[in-house]
Amino acid sequence: MSLLICFSGQIGSGKSSVSCAVAQALGWRRTGFGDYLRAEIERAGGDPSSRQALQDLGQQRVEADAEGFCRDVLNAGGFILGEDFIIDGVRHFDIFRILERLAAPTSARLLFLGADEAARLVRIEARPDSADFERADGHPVESELRDELPARADAVVDANLPFQEVVSKCLTDIEAWR
Repeated sequence: MSLLICFSGQIGSGKSSVSCAVAQALGWRRTGFGDYLRAEIERAGGDPSSRQALQDLGQQRVEADAEGFCRDVLNAGGFILGEDFIIDGVRHFDIFRILERLAAPTSARLLFLGADEAARLVRIEARPDSADFERADGHPVESELRDELPARADAVVDANLPFQEVVSKCLTDIEAWR
């Protein structure tokens, strides 16, 4: 059975770093909503490092045509129906449901990385947009990440743990889903 692993978590939880390490360990292709949005913003002549631009464009795409947005991200990442794949940056449960439907018969799983605010702030401090954290964390696109997505996830991994332990836990969960 093939799997589509959808990583979710708040800003600074480690979604991109962990999903990249997991994809490398498994030899799977991977993409992210942020990767896609940064490329779109750059193509339009905008600043791809602006978190506000990423959030605003992502929310616009979700509101305008969520299914088309999901298709575009999967296509840009090289998703092939029936092959294992990893995508990070799922911020809405409805988006997960769309990905699940688009990937069928591949089995989709939602993996939530949960980190407390202190750990997230430490990770954010190293980023060029760290001063924008408070505004970004309160953006409407982030609202389901506090309660709904962790409650509905197939697995919640404690992202406060050391990086290699987080990756190992994710790999264990993925293996159990096979």
